[in-house]
Amino acid sequence: MKKFMLLSLVCLPLWSTRGIAAEPLPIALVNVDRICKTHQPFLKQLEPLKDLAKEVDQSVQVRQAELETAAVQFRNAQPGSPESQRLQMQVIKLQNELQQFVNSERQKLQQKEAAIFLAFHKQLDTEIGKYAKAHGIKLVVRQFETSLEGGDERPLPEIIQILNRTILFEEGLNITDDILKALAAKPAGSAER
Repeated sequence: MKKFMLLSLVCLPLWSTRGIAAEPLPIALVNVDRICKTHQPFLKQLEPLKDLAKEVDQSVQVRQAELETAAVQFRNAQPGSPESQRLQMQVIKLQNELQQFVNSERQKLQQKEAAIFLAFHKQLDTEIGKYAKAHGIKLVVRQFETSLEGGDERPLPEIIQILNRTILFEEGLNITDDILKALAAKPAGSAER
């Protein structure tokens, strides 16, 4: 009798954990990078920034040409002459103005891009939350692009990120396609809060 009780005390926890372990964990994965690369309404919001960046590049090229012209004139001027000193001051002024312009415009573009990303990620978080609640998912983990295919053509930082990935294997946990469908079902620019 004591042996039976001892055996049941040892085996009972094993049987009960088997039943728990057979149930799938309420965990899912979502590849935010893939969503950002393929969700057309989001990509369309970024297009004006690309156009603005091209305009800034053209302005920078014009200013660089002005700077180069002044630099050539300075090199051709008689060293130590008043003309040389004036051109030297002009070159320094143009360099400073160009650097300030580049920094200012870069900051403006980054702020606009950050605002678009923030709004989209709020919308994405809302959709992921809705999906998780509707499907009984308690944890959604961000999954990065992890395919080792085409590794030779990728830049080194991307290869290192792939090699250092957190999730080495998953099967049936990725909800990225479902989230993309949910986002596509929403009108462009409608973010719930």
